[in-house]
Parts: sequence; C-alpha cells; structure tokens
Amino acid sequence: METNNFEVDKMDKNETGFHGTGKSTAFEHVKNIIADRLHSAAEGLGGNGADLDGESVMATYGKQASEWLEHSAEYVREFDCTQADSTIREYVTQSPGRSLIIAGAVGLIIGSILRRR
Repeated sequence: METNNFEVDKMDKNETGFHGTGKSTAFEHVKNIIADRLHSAAEGLGGNGADLDGESVMATYGKQASEWLEHSAEYVREFDCTQADSTIREYVTQSPGRSLIIAGAVGLIIGSILRRR
C-alpha cells in the first residue's frame, strides 16, 4: 500500500480534523488513512460477496475477510501509541534478556528481507 506525497498533501488541504481527540499529528493522520483504506477494502469485499450466491464458499470467505478488515480498521483507529510504548518499556525492564533475543531475531529477519532486494 503506497501513499504518494501528492495524495497526503491533498488530504491535508481537504480534511479539517481527525477522528478521535482532534490532535493533528502526523501519526494520527497516517492511522486514519490506513483505517479508511481498510474500511473501504472491507466494503469492497462485502459488496463482492453480496454479488455471489449467499451460500457459496467464496461468499463465505469474502464475508469473513470483510469482517476481519473491518475489525482491523477499528483496531488501527483506536490504537494508542503512548500506551503501547509504556507497555513495551515495562516488558523490557521486566525481562531484558528475552527482549534482547526478540530484538535480535527481528533484526535478522528484517536484514534478510532487505538483503534480498
């Protein structure tokens, strides 16, 4: 999913506020863009599933995927970065060894993915 600068600039000019607390931070803006795209994808899948036979396997999978995307959109909208930060900091102070192993594993995975490109 790519968002070009023109699209973000256009959204800045067209939108006067954000959902939630009204903070106009870049993170809130990105959260809303992602949530809106997930919501529109869910609507698209729901519409395509309605076109198919109501009891077909594809219609069932389309409806389930649409529900998952809708739940994901709501999760992204309600995600609180400061709460996640404090939870992660608390976990790291309680178990620094495990946190170091997890960070190393994630670094190796990201490194191997970037090396392939």
